Amino acid sequence: MKKLITLCLFTVAMLLGTQNVTAQNTLEINAEANTKTKELRKVIKFEQNKMQDVYKAYQNYGIAYKKISDNVEANADRLDKINNVFDETLSEILSEEQYVNYLNLFRNI
Repeated sequence: MKKLITLCLFTVAMLLGTQNVTAQNTLEINAEANTKTKELRKVIKFEQNKMQDVYKAYQNYGIAYKKISDNVEANADRLDKINNVFDETLSEILSEEQYVNYLNLFRNI
């Protein structure tokens, strides 16, 4: 009986620990998305009302990248897909001129 109770307590402790790790990853992704959005706005000079959309695009990119970050080499095709989705999202948000500037500055095309 004591072993069962100990096992249950251990399981609960592990679940709580996992939630903290997930929350920490989310905070890191959000902070990075915020920083990148501000950097992009300084360079590209897009409107204030587009900032939230760009932030969400960076946030979604960060979440998707985090899922494959343990083994990027093996997931190269998924990384290409993630980058393409991110670029398509930015092309919808930014004007054509702003998007071309983004590609030239950040994607080295």
